[in-house]
Amino acid sequence: MACTRVLVLIKSLGLGGAERLLADALPYLNRERFEYHFAYFLPWKDFLAPQFKEAGFPIYCLGTSGAVEDRLRKMGEEKGQRIRWLPTALSQLRLLQNQKRFDLIHAHLPIAGILARLTGRWYGIPVVYTEHNLQERYHPLTRRLNGATYGWNERVLAVSQEVTASIKRFGFNRKTRVETLLNGVPVEQVRAEAGNLNGLQAELGIPPDHLVVGTVAVFRGQKRLLDWLEVTAQIAEQRQDVTFLLVGHGPEEAALKAKIQTLGLENRVRMPGFRPDGRRVLGLMDVYLMSSEFEGLPIALLEAMALGKPVVATAVGGIPEVVQDGQEGLLAPVGAVDTLADYSLSLLADPQQRQQMGERGANKVAQKFHWRDRVQFTERLYLETLAEVERKKMGGI
Repeated sequence: MACTRVLVLIKSLGLGGAERLLADALPYLNRERFEYHFAYFLPWKDFLAPQFKEAGFPIYCLGTSGAVEDRLRKMGEEKGQRIRWLPTALSQLRLLQNQKRFDLIHAHLPIAGILARLTGRWYGIPVVYTEHNLQERYHPLTRRLNGATYGWNERVLAVSQEVTASIKRFGFNRKTRVETLLNGVPVEQVRAEAGNLNGLQAELGIPPDHLVVGTVAVFRGQKRLLDWLEVTAQIAEQRQDVTFLLVGHGPEEAALKAKIQTLGLENRVRMPGFRPDGRRVLGLMDVYLMSSEFEGLPIALLEAMALGKPVVATAVGGIPEVVQDGQEGLLAPVGAVDTLADYSLSLLADPQQRQQMGERGANKVAQKFHWRDRVQFTERLYLETLAEVERKKMGGI
């Protein structure tokens, strides 16, 4: 049987959650049945690209070097101008399709989804699309383009029930079939990467007798990390034996550092920046704390749970679909700084509760959120989609 040629398309290969999902899937892909190719558009966001090359998968940066790359970078970095580079990116994608003749495109995130649908429409090939966020959170123009082309998806996978509900609020589900497929993580790989913590606590300047409250995030508004720091300030007032880890980088970094100084937390909060060994850093944490305003289904949360970390978080997006309040962690409303602080303090004071919640979370992720199962589901969906498209063609003869 000939391999089905699949192009997996995403805007960039930086270290966002959706991008990490693609890299995490690589060991589980059925390479006997499918010939996978990967493509992205933004040349300056390519941190994960070497993983695909090392695993032996063809990978293409459709924002080529020279003038095209300079143009894409300029447009991608100008606020409000990101849509302007779509024609260039679409031209590159069509050229790739002409060369490789893919049987199916699987796109992630709206920009890649729009381009995939236009290409699929042009060449008559099916598109599967994964929706990672709420429609309300997209730029209005992105949302309009998404909606105008949504019916050109053969199938849509939403990463949480909340994301599915958002698709339905905008009526996009009437244009194509939508299924919920919750995110997952490669459990064994996460645990292996977090297995060796030797020297890490000292490297980060954490006293050996301290508990650690932490998070891994992109420093942007949706994470409400100023709230996160307000929570840590309340904890720090009552506990002198807790260090706080704020891992990541992003546009709000300067504001966060200023807030740390204002709160007098310079000696309590560690900001190690972007860490390629982020899973190892997760292994140091005793409580995983999130204060987000909205989410799809955060990968770092699942990774923390896979490592047996109890969760204190806001009840947004797909988080309540994974964390049952009082079982794997404790959930609070958005902006409830006092409640998040109280929950964190209660866990820090109760090692037995931390252990029990952590064990329940680790078992749940291993049993219900393993990335291997998601890959197998998706590959079955590819075959079903291609069979349905073929039947439609035969019915039209």
